[in-house]
Amino acid sequence: MSEPPVLQLAGVSLVLGGVRLMDGVDLVLQRGERVAVVGKSGTGKSVLLRLACGMTDPLAGRIALFGEDLSGADATKRRILRSRCGLALQGGSLLAGLSVEDNMWLALGTVASARARVRRRLDRVLYEFGIEYAANLRAGDLSTGERQRVELARTFLRDPELVILDEPLDGLRASGEAIEAQVRRQIVPRGRSLLLMTQDAGVAARLCDRVFRLSRGRLVQQEPSDRAGAPVARS
Repeated sequence: MSEPPVLQLAGVSLVLGGVRLMDGVDLVLQRGERVAVVGKSGTGKSVLLRLACGMTDPLAGRIALFGEDLSGADATKRRILRSRCGLALQGGSLLAGLSVEDNMWLALGTVASARARVRRRLDRVLYEFGIEYAANLRAGDLSTGERQRVELARTFLRDPELVILDEPLDGLRASGEAIEAQVRRQIVPRGRSLLLMTQDAGVAARLCDRVFRLSRGRLVQQEPSDRAGAPVARS
């Protein structure tokens, strides 16, 4: 029996505040595949992200995560499915009053007695994203770029099967190219799936196999010639 898609949206529609944000959206993301959704701010990319991971329910259509229909999944089941994902939301979700390291432990959800087992993994991820020096700093005292790197590092802590990123390089001016390369190293060799939400068509083309544009609630697949002249990402 073939493995089900990591993510599948079929005929998904959503209306919020009288505005149709999604209009019959279809999307299939297979294991190891990297897909980008490009669109201007306010077009609904973040809403699509929330639909994909079961944080928002559609008005119509079907969404399946790792082969499980989210419409029939209770809150506990959805949390279990989301635990297999690495999620970085635009704007971030770090707790400003906690240190970087404490924010990382919170994401891991590891009990104190088991921390020794995963200490090496945490240290390695901090080092790979160039923020090991900030482990004991309060998240609220970090620069915008530092916070973004912490958010990205935290995304990969639990060895996710599906990575969902919303504007991951926003605020990373000087270090953007290096962090983009690190994100790629975290995803491609490990065969992880990626769903990327971005306004940057160049980043989308470099990181992903397929690129869609979200406009008026519809997804339109972009050909290589439509991707701002950037080379298509290869494994």
